[in-house]
Amino acid sequence: MLLSADFESFIDYFKEWAENDPDIKFFLYGGVELGIDYATGNSNFEYPFAWLEQPEIETEDNGAGQLMEKYVFGVSVITKADMSDLEAQNQGSIETIRILYRLQRKLLADNKKKNRRPTDIGFVELDTNMRKTEVDRGWAGNHRGWRLEIILKLNANTILL
Repeated sequence: MLLSADFESFIDYFKEWAENDPDIKFFLYGGVELGIDYATGNSNFEYPFAWLEQPEIETEDNGAGQLMEKYVFGVSVITKADMSDLEAQNQGSIETIRILYRLQRKLLADNKKKNRRPTDIGFVELDTNMRKTEVDRGWAGNHRGWRLEIILKLNANTILL
């Protein structure tokens, strides 16, 4: 579980999720403007892979002495599927959205764990209305996958006060 809004903790949370999911073979953090070749060109690259996008981060004050960092970002899960093979394309879509469902389930479960003990910090707020969109094939070429859009507010008192 994320313990603070610290940026390193943010990346580590999703990296740990990817490493613990049996179907994800590679994890990448970075801006999607780098293109699909940025991921596939890595020497230890395998499919399917999870791509954690660079977030937009906004500091908020709830007026009750709690500072929060609001992270707005996406996580994509992508696999290779030849555009001329409809069955492979469909199977790629099915496999990748199932992986994102597991991430969504983890986020929802971790969100429920907050504030059970005085030492729990966890998510201040997870927007449970998460949008899923298919990865743009114009950008991804012979790839198929899904992107999960996430809005997450984390306690920032430990890093900002």
